[in-house]
This record gives sequence, C-alpha cells and structure tokens, in this order.
Amino acid sequence: MIQFRYFRPRTDLRKLVSSYYFVSVSASLSDIMRAEIANVRFVLRGEICSDIGGTKRRYRAGSAMLCGPTNSFSKIEFSKDAEVLGAAITPLGWRRMLKVPAEQLADQVVGLKDYVSLASIEQINAIFDASGPVRRIEAANDLFAVLDDSHQPVHDAFLKTVTYWLTDPQPNELDDLLTNTEISHRQVERLCKIYFGCSPKRLHRKFRALHSANRLTWQDLTDWRDIATTAYFDQSHFIREFKQFNGRTPSEFIKGAHILVRQTLKDRLQIDHESPFSLVG
Repeated sequence: MIQFRYFRPRTDLRKLVSSYYFVSVSASLSDIMRAEIANVRFVLRGEICSDIGGTKRRYRAGSAMLCGPTNSFSKIEFSKDAEVLGAAITPLGWRRMLKVPAEQLADQVVGLKDYVSLASIEQINAIFDASGPVRRIEAANDLFAVLDDSHQPVHDAFLKTVTYWLTDPQPNELDDLLTNTEISHRQVERLCKIYFGCSPKRLHRKFRALHSANRLTWQDLTDWRDIATTAYFDQSHFIREFKQFNGRTPSEFIKGAHILVRQTLKDRLQIDHESPFSLVG
C-alpha cells in the first residue's frame, strides 16, 4: 500500500542534504508524522494534506514545498496513487541554501519558489519534468547545487558540537551542551534558533523523544527506562514527551497499525548517511 525508497545525494551535497526519499501509495492513506528536521518535498502525483503548524492544507501535484523544522507531530493524508519526492535538509544545508533563520519557518510549510532565486525555478521545474527516480534525483542535485552558497558564514564549531550532542544515542542533558561550547549561553540560544529553528531546551526535548522512538524500532526494548535516552521526572513525563514529538504513546507506537514512521525508520538503514541527522530527525 505504501512504498519508500531512499537514495544518497551527490557527494558534494551530502552535508547539506542528508537523503532523498520517494514515497508512493496505491490507496488513500492517513497517518502521523513525527517531529522532523527541515525537508523539501515535491508532489509528483496525486495530492497530500498536512496540518503542520495547526492548519490543514492540501498540496496537489506540481507543488514544491519547503517544510521548516517541526517541533511536534503532525497528521498527513495521501490520496490514491500519490507520489512524493522528498529531501531531508541538514541544519548546515538550511544555512547555506536558504536566506532565512530556521526559526522563521519552524512548524510551517511554504512554497519553495518563494524562497529561492528566479534562476533556481528552472531547476525546480526540471524535477517535475524528469522521468523516473534517477533523473529526478539528478535534477534535485542540480537544484541544491545552485542553491548552495558556500560563502555563507557558518559557525562550524557550534554546529559540530550541537550535532554530536543531538545525534549521540547515549544520554546527553542540556547542561552537557552548555558545558562543551565556548560561547555564551545567550549565543547558544540565538544560534540554535538560526540553525535548528528553536531553543536548545526544546531541541533537547525533541531529539531525546526521537531517539526513544528509534530504540523502539531498532532494538527489542519494552521497559520505558531503557527506551528513554535521558532523564525524565517519571514514566508519565516520559510518555507525555514521547507523544508530543512522535504522535503516539510508546505503547501505541509498539502496538499500533501505523506504518509511516516505523517503516521510514527501518528503511533509512538501507543507505549510508554522511549526516547523522538523516537517521534521527
């Protein structure tokens, strides 16, 4: 009923775009998407409906969507025979390819063409005009190469520290980040919003919940204390946090009939990922 295929971006783009994915459905489908890093999505056939940001909107074939990083789960609907090409955008990719702070578009879906140069629109159109996954990915590679501004100032040390802090599967608390950065707490707050779309506290809450869902999918765990990757007040606190970012309680996640999140997590392991964000967020 639903099929995922993951592909690696071109070598020069792998720090900016962590993976490409094709989603196709044979019958209409409704499901939940967990909180994510930023994505660019192209509706190739049919239509999808999403309530990211709290407002339900429909996107038809030909839509090129820029999806900012999300800080909560959302609902999604696919029409019969819908097909979507997506690209997961890393925080570095957001900084170098887009001219707005991630916080400005967090929990929003906007038209991609409104945030790129006129010269880039030709590359967007080429993705829709191409035939077959290989040529579409080639066209997407061309688009992101055009968007890449290698002269954009980037705080490399900060990005490296936060990336490790977020994607390390071992427990990491907020104080660990603040201790390991050589800049002020105020600067950490400001840069987190620019690159990741939210405060470091919320970012920590989001990624620890995502790590917990990964453990449920990839490991044979049942005790919430093993699933939780960092400190919670109690089991009720863990369940509330897990549901906010994953859309279901841990029990519902294990037993539910949903397939979108669990299948995408399993299928991501099919390719190598230069950016660890592709496996977590």
